[in-house]
Amino acid sequence: MDHPLPWLRYVDAGDLENAGTDFDGMAVESPTGEKLGEVDGFIVDSTSARPYYVVVDAGGWFKSKHFLLPIGHAKLNADTDRDGLVADVPRERIDRFPGFDKSEFEKLTPEQLKRYNDDICVASSATATTYAADEPYTAAWERSDYRMPDWWTSVPSLPDRMGDEAFKAGVNYPPDSTGKFGASNPAGEAIRAHDDKAETEADRESREADPSPYFDGRAQPGDVIGLETGGESTHVGETREDENKRRRDAEKAVRKE
Repeated sequence: MDHPLPWLRYVDAGDLENAGTDFDGMAVESPTGEKLGEVDGFIVDSTSARPYYVVVDAGGWFKSKHFLLPIGHAKLNADTDRDGLVADVPRERIDRFPGFDKSEFEKLTPEQLKRYNDDICVASSATATTYAADEPYTAAWERSDYRMPDWWTSVPSLPDRMGDEAFKAGVNYPPDSTGKFGASNPAGEAIRAHDDKAETEADRESREADPSPYFDGRAQPGDVIGLETGGESTHVGETREDENKRRRDAEKAVRKE
């Protein structure tokens, strides 16, 4: 089925570039130093790469293999000799989080995601907290639970992990009456810029008009110079435009005869 939330993506920690920090397998600890698991990945905005959750591999103690830790509740360990994320949520409250199944994540509906967000935020809070049933599910991203961490500078090093629709053409947010969501985010250009090999319309038209059998229309080293292929002679180093110009000149010469 199609991803019902195309702007939300799971990204493996190994596919992130973060200045000087390797998140893949990084330890996640409670405020008292108990190991809660290891970083498996992140749930991020496909367009801006803003993170919402740390996907934690619990290592066996939790009700499921993974759980989601809201990004606003995670800080880098202050001990520079020991990399790790420290959650400001104690283990007993995390134990009340709903389980997380990566294989089912892409099937979540907006209603299911809202319930998921609300349940996690309620369990994370040290005080009694409730959320209105009719509140837009996107409103959760304005909560302090999802505040942007000062240690996050990551972008996916493999843009295809963000999904073809997201990194090539961008995606639209679901409509929201507050007007806070849905506007294009300039930061998304950083992700789409990774796709520097995207074919332009002019490239496509040129490619379709060019019968050259060579990759990108260019003769390759090792080809036999002057080999006739499809009525044309190839020359090592010639570009597609060189070949096209030579072909057009030849056609004009034929018409004059």
